[in-house]
Amino acid sequence: MSLFKKWVPGWLAKMILFALLLPNMIMFFLPLANEEVAAGYYGIEPNDVQFTISLYYAGFASFYCLERRFYSYFTSKQYFIQFQLFQLLCCYLLFSSQILTVIFIVRFVQGMLFASAVNLYMSMASGFMKSFRAKEVTYSMFFGMLLCTSSFNNLITADLIDQYNFDIVYKLSMLMFALSVVIVLVCISSAKVFHRHTLIQLDVSSFILLAIILIGFGYLSVYGQQYYWFESMKIISMSLMIIFSLVIFISRQFALKRAYIDFSIFKFKNYWWGVILLFFMYIERFSFAYVGSFYKNILHMDPQHVSYMYVFNLLGIAAGVALAAWHQIKQSNIIWLWMCGFISLLLYHFLMTQMLVNAGNESYYSVPLFAHGLGVGLIMVPTILFIISKVPYYLAPSAAAFGLIVRFLGYSASTFLTKYFTVYHYNLHYNQFLNYVNENNQFYLDKKEQINFYLKNNGWENKTIPLVSQKILKTQLDNQILLRSIMDYYSLMIWLSLAILFLLVCYYIKEKKVYVHFRPLLPI
Repeated sequence: MSLFKKWVPGWLAKMILFALLLPNMIMFFLPLANEEVAAGYYGIEPNDVQFTISLYYAGFASFYCLERRFYSYFTSKQYFIQFQLFQLLCCYLLFSSQILTVIFIVRFVQGMLFASAVNLYMSMASGFMKSFRAKEVTYSMFFGMLLCTSSFNNLITADLIDQYNFDIVYKLSMLMFALSVVIVLVCISSAKVFHRHTLIQLDVSSFILLAIILIGFGYLSVYGQQYYWFESMKIISMSLMIIFSLVIFISRQFALKRAYIDFSIFKFKNYWWGVILLFFMYIERFSFAYVGSFYKNILHMDPQHVSYMYVFNLLGIAAGVALAAWHQIKQSNIIWLWMCGFISLLLYHFLMTQMLVNAGNESYYSVPLFAHGLGVGLIMVPTILFIISKVPYYLAPSAAAFGLIVRFLGYSASTFLTKYFTVYHYNLHYNQFLNYVNENNQFYLDKKEQINFYLKNNGWENKTIPLVSQKILKTQLDNQILLRSIMDYYSLMIWLSLAILFLLVCYYIKEKKVYVHFRPLLPI
């Protein structure tokens, strides 16, 4: 509590921490608030916008281990001001620059700054955590906020982007970071609570190698399907770079006395179990990305109403995180949380496959959206705490760092699957549908006649009706192909959920009871 000035009461200090953390979290998925508008603003492709998210995540995951050294060097107030000012500068560059390379570099740097923000905020929050209950609630709130970031961004920015230019989000971001600096100057003391360590023997080489590996995986997940994988020299070059960097990184960790990530964590089988669950949970979590395409392209909902639908997902996340925290406070068997979480995700994917139709009422989709949020909320925090608690204390930082990398890889795998089903399955279903689009198919002829009749009754000229009719048929065909692609993807997720539930049953038969042993460590 000595980090805050004496006149700042405890309740205000907690609110300040929340207010300071929120802008950094908002920046995470901000470009995806409206992917098409962001692409139009910068003059880039939607895939480039999505790659900026991978870069942010890669910066966060690769810089985590190195960041702890910087945190140990600066005073908290200095550190706050420095990375908040850097964030403000990054927002200005994103606002003013249209150069794609600059945008990519800035997004990666923002990910590094986010690692700094999270570590500092959680360290300061430890001043309030006097009991096991307080620690559990604090970590649950942090990870709950992190889970809500994507849906929350869509909710708060939909009206702004609809009424103003896309650059309004960066103007407001700069304002938030400027206010954050003012709050830090006014409310936080200059004292340094922790022992100061000099910035020597920084393992920058391992950081660079890990960053190359993660950026490479992110690049492949976003652009691989677009360039038809190994038919492109870009993909081949990137793959070779990943392999080369990975070999050097692994060899370096075994050679170093103080490894960037200590591979001794892989000797513990429960740690393997935890990271596998975390990886597949993240794949299922980001299958939610298809929902926006369905609402926009099939149900023709505007971005504002799509964002309102995400409220149900936010409510589900809040309920799941709260239930998981209550379960952990009671120190109950964590396997039941995992089972309930994956059953909720199974329910979401099953219900959505049954409700993927050309028309529907908004309220019909509230239950599956809530189920998705409930599932990820139940799984996220207990699993992260579980993997950290299953290794010796001196390995806990490495366990937390690799857990963050696994979450990035889960996100990348989900992006790859989305691109695969969007591109490859589109062509597959398109060719299948074309077999039925001919003059021998009576259904096709009836549909064509129905559209022609509609256009004629609405005042279209006879010479333009055939061309417009073909365009309408093409649009309806594209919608059907999108529906089939989503159904294929969600069917895969159903089988994945069933497989995980089967493994959980086997794990329960073997272990019976599995608990999380809480530790005074920051599980980023």
